[in-house]
Amino acid sequence: MTDPKPKIHKPKIPSWEKNLLRGMSIFLLISGIYILIFGGVNGTERIFGLLILIALVIIYTPSFFTRGRIRAIPVEIEILILLMVLFELVGGDALGLYVSIPHYDNFMHFMLPLYIALIGMMVVYTMYFYGRLKATIPAMAVLIVLVTIGFGGVLEMGEYTYDKYLSHTVIGQITGNTQMQGSPTQDPLDDTMNDLFTDTAGAVVGALIGVWLIRRAEKRGSHWEVADEIEELIEE
Repeated sequence: MTDPKPKIHKPKIPSWEKNLLRGMSIFLLISGIYILIFGGVNGTERIFGLLILIALVIIYTPSFFTRGRIRAIPVEIEILILLMVLFELVGGDALGLYVSIPHYDNFMHFMLPLYIALIGMMVVYTMYFYGRLKATIPAMAVLIVLVTIGFGGVLEMGEYTYDKYLSHTVIGQITGNTQMQGSPTQDPLDDTMNDLFTDTAGAVVGALIGVWLIRRAEKRGSHWEVADEIEELIEE
């Protein structure tokens, strides 16, 4: 006889999370409009303003048209995605921090996999908690780390393809002809390999944070409540 499916308890969103989301969303909306109109650090990065606005539309359209009855994604994942948009599209691309700050690329190749791995842990834990996945928590963490490293490898292939075949085309003109591989301190090969090592470190840290949050909830006799948000989204 299988265990009964756990009952979904809709978690209450803390006020600090609501305020953080509101502040980040307003800032990104203003930044996206400004960058779309005036460009970024060189005045040619308008495409990134458009991408910022598209990201906001994707995140908030379901909630807007259903008057909050349906959220596109759980609040924890929403915060992580907004942080990705902030650091990548606003900071790295529009403001040119990849070029102006020597190790910003390393920072991003650590933080983005960390966010992805943490989101991955939320998803697989939901599958585990609601009986869709049979695995130990350490095994789930290892799986997420490997998948995240795979994403990093795909990203590096994309950067290589852009630099070699697209950077000198119309697409390159739209994005400011920025070279993806290489940095002010590293040649392209060293940059790629360091990116992969840093991706791995970020993935490991993200997965470990997920394990820690799960264990902390279990010690309190509960569970990681983000699973309830994700499960509720699946059942809508």
